[in-house]
Amino acid sequence: MKKTEKENDSPGSTALLKRVRISYLLTSSLVIVFAVSYGYLEYYYINDPVLGKTANLTVKGGTHRVATPIIGGLYSYHIYPMMVIFILVGFGPFFDSVSFNILGRHERRKAAALGVANVITAMLVEDFTWFFYRWWLPLDNDPKKGLLIQASDWTTKSLGSLPIPHIHPFGSFVIPYWYIVSIVIAGIFYYYAFKKSKQKIPTESSHFR
Repeated sequence: MKKTEKENDSPGSTALLKRVRISYLLTSSLVIVFAVSYGYLEYYYINDPVLGKTANLTVKGGTHRVATPIIGGLYSYHIYPMMVIFILVGFGPFFDSVSFNILGRHERRKAAALGVANVITAMLVEDFTWFFYRWWLPLDNDPKKGLLIQASDWTTKSLGSLPIPHIHPFGSFVIPYWYIVSIVIAGIFYYYAFKKSKQKIPTESSHFR
């Protein structure tokens, strides 16, 4: 049976929409918490040959160096478990929608857009967190301790960086251009995910009409 306009604007549909938006906000907050936590873990505990924390680790009889970048400046620990965690958390509402069929096609696209924005944001936050800890509470053996992002850091190598003059208490630093690109792209996807939809989310009972 075709739903009437009154049914589309039912309190059940409005309540479900509010719950969906709350879940979006919680998911975005959780993925940022994971990103900050992983940035902490990476700076203080993950082997980094650049800092000389430990010798390069090898597997398969020495034929593979764990500390060798796989893609660009990404190491194996960036792919797994970092990216896996970001995707699982960031796309949480989308996976729920697919698994339990609780959202319509339009809202499912919005949930997918949220996942894309969350993963991009998490990558940026995790990367910046690493440099924040280097500036705020650096390791004693870090040759760049006390410095935020510098032009010589690997994160600037792909697209370059925008130099920022000395700002107290951060000193001189640069902003990688990929940060700016990521913020713009993530902002577009967040806008799509959170903008008010003209289409109402069907209530559970409407699936059986």
